[in-house]
Amino acid sequence: MDEHHDGPKKYNAYEQQDSEHLLETTGKQLRKLMSWVNEEA
Repeated sequence: MDEHHDGPKKYNAYEQQDSEHLLETTGKQLRKLMSWVNEEA
């Protein structure tokens, strides 16, 4: 049961770490420069 309750907390922490990763931040900046790339993708 602990895994069920702690799962979302851990997942959200991993997701936050991934969104701040250098590759993600660089990719976001590069996509802004590409007019043909859909923002929602």
